Amino acid sequence: NIVEGDKYTVSDIKLAGEAVVPRTELEKLVELKPGEAFSREKLNNSTKKITDRLGNEGYAFANANAVPEVNRDARTVSFTILVDPGRRVYVRRINVVGNTRTRDEVVRREMRQLEGAFYDAAKLQLSKRRIDRTTYFGEVDIETPPVPGSTDQVDVNVRVKEKPTGALLVGLGFSNVEKVTLTGQISQANFLGSGNNVSAAFNT
Repeated sequence: NIVEGDKYTVSDIKLAGEAVVPRTELEKLVELKPGEAFSREKLNNSTKKITDRLGNEGYAFANANAVPEVNRDARTVSFTILVDPGRRVYVRRINVVGNTRTRDEVVRREMRQLEGAFYDAAKLQLSKRRIDRTTYFGEVDIETPPVPGSTDQVDVNVRVKEKPTGALLVGLGFSNVEKVTLTGQISQANFLGSGNNVSAAFNT
């Protein structure tokens, strides 16, 4: 049994709290607009975009909570999004885990987040995409656990799962001119875990 209840319209939406990013910039991230029908999806997307934007400035533990004020008679609801950036966070160490064959430097050279720098969510996402594009790993996950005993530091754990990167091709052909031809090729996209591509081929 489903009871839909009444449909509510957004009467107003505003931001409050500490503004470490220009308020006009955060307002552009709010998908829910006054005069529209209330949408939980748009509201959740709005608060997520705000926390992600603060994360790009180093505020890894930022919160954006929407507080509603309901008018049941007029069937309207207004929201105040309380923005709490928290402390600005630094990255203490970047740890690479799961690379049994690939050297650490192959993963680290794709990282755009640096040790000792402010935490930057956008750079971490870019780093993950760059590691994915090497094609050396089947899975890439990035975790940012807080450093025990510290309120403004996190570690970055890059967990990778390696996959086979070699290929062996053999071909056999026949023609009236050349009679029998034999071809072969062996290639390794991550030779000895160095990130270098090596291949050899023969044709007779």
